[in-house]
Amino acid sequence: MTDTAEKNSRVEERAREAVMPVIEQNGLKLWDVCFEKEGAMWYLRILVDKEGGIDSDECEDISRPINEIIDKQDFISKVDILEVGSPGLTKKLRRPEHFVSCTGERIRVTKRDEKGKEYSVYGILAGYDEESGTITLENEDGKETIAVADCVKINSDL
Repeated sequence: MTDTAEKNSRVEERAREAVMPVIEQNGLKLWDVCFEKEGAMWYLRILVDKEGGIDSDECEDISRPINEIIDKQDFISKVDILEVGSPGLTKKLRRPEHFVSCTGERIRVTKRDEKGKEYSVYGILAGYDEESGTITLENEDGKETIAVADCVKINSDL
């Protein structure tokens, strides 16, 4: 992991801890916290969900208290844009709890071939092994064990 990736990961964990009480008080579930640079701007994305999905009004209701919490933190030097939203219908899976909660669901795994070209594999997430950092994908070709670190991205699929 690069120094920047490590720093971003620490910011994400600290932000997660800071906003969790507000999210839980509103009956929501924290899906993910992403701190990333896009162009010249730093984004802090707080993604929340609940059974049956979340709507824009619920996101708006918790945006102000989350913004107030983040503004008071000393672990983050710069956030240009704070986004509070839903993980969407095709949720990005990147944390152990994501894989566990989506076991049995259809997912799309994007990988790179030996020439660097991206391709996608679809199937049912049959399991996750946190110790080895692998997922088991089941489709018409059988079962395949894939290292999460070898994936460009993993998303739930409709």
